Amino acid sequence: MADNTALDMVRRFAGADPEAEDTILEMCYRAAVAWYEGAGVPEMAADDQYLFWVCNLAAWMYDNRGNADANAAVPVYIVTSVHQLRARAKTYTAGTGTGTETGDTGTDSEGAGTGNESAGGDG
Repeated sequence: MADNTALDMVRRFAGADPEAEDTILEMCYRAAVAWYEGAGVPEMAADDQYLFWVCNLAAWMYDNRGNADANAAVPVYIVTSVHQLRARAKTYTAGTGTGTETGDTGTDSEGAGTGNESAGGDG
């Protein structure tokens, strides 16, 4: 479960009513964490930059819930954040000794990063 600070941030990013349903906000937050994990970014709850981007994506998901058409694609600026967060994850996990990430050199099936790759789906 997301802590109250993260849910409060999602609520503020989304401009949600203070009485907005925590269950929906929690689902959006967990979906955003899973989206980043699917894109190769491990959860880094203590990293402010990671939290900013996860809450940003969760708010986008909250705002677009029920929008199942082609216009529901995750915005490019959020997709681009994956590259920045992957680099931070290397430092984050190396410093904690608890992570399993060893770094991505771009030599596997993912390629070296052309800027055209998808970062884990469309939410």
